[in-house]
Amino acid sequence: MSTEQESARADTASGYEVRWQPHNVKRQTMILQAALELLEEDADRSMQQVAKRAGLAKSVVYRQFDGRDDLDRRLRSHLINDFAATITTNLDISSGSIEEILHRTIDSVAEWLSEHPRQGEFARTGPTHDAPGIDAVTNLKLRVSQQARELLATLGLAIGIDAAQFSSVPFAVVTMVEGTLREWVRDPAPEKSRAEIVGDLALYSWYVLDGAVRSAGLVIDPRQELIAVVAQLSTGQS
Repeated sequence: MSTEQESARADTASGYEVRWQPHNVKRQTMILQAALELLEEDADRSMQQVAKRAGLAKSVVYRQFDGRDDLDRRLRSHLINDFAATITTNLDISSGSIEEILHRTIDSVAEWLSEHPRQGEFARTGPTHDAPGIDAVTNLKLRVSQQARELLATLGLAIGIDAAQFSSVPFAVVTMVEGTLREWVRDPAPEKSRAEIVGDLALYSWYVLDGAVRSAGLVIDPRQELIAVVAQLSTGQS
């Protein structure tokens, strides 16, 4: 076969894959949704059961996923990516005081863990598709911690301090929040309501952040709009 013929075949195959990509994505989404429904029902998630719930032949499921392990990894990725997007929305520093940002972000975690306990436990059982070395919850904690470090770096740049000195703070706070909420969800008769445990964790998180910023010679009012605080600090105001 000539080089030109090989190139033409490659182009044809590539074009075929591109045309079928939306179709494959749609089927993968259907399959993942079926697997998620079965997970929430604590039902058998065999490939046969997933195919039946999705209304597809089992052979179709196997064309989209290599097997149960591959399906589980992609399902964890689906869960974690969706949850991470929710956290990102609540971590938006353009609106709210530090108290409000902490409270709404922690509350979103408490809401997800309390309303979807099986999803939370499933996420701990293995890795995601894109991070094979760690379980999905650890992956999420690292992602959120990195996002928080980037936010701190941006704020530090705005007010003229090196946020690298706070690099360990985000993971410490994220780990405390996740671990506490995990035990709260597992408790069949928790002493505190969701509002109470979220309020406690928001306060504890602020204590950690307050200690860190005070070590840099800064005093911040957690009840003031964060954007206003940054504006004041950037101009040298108290």
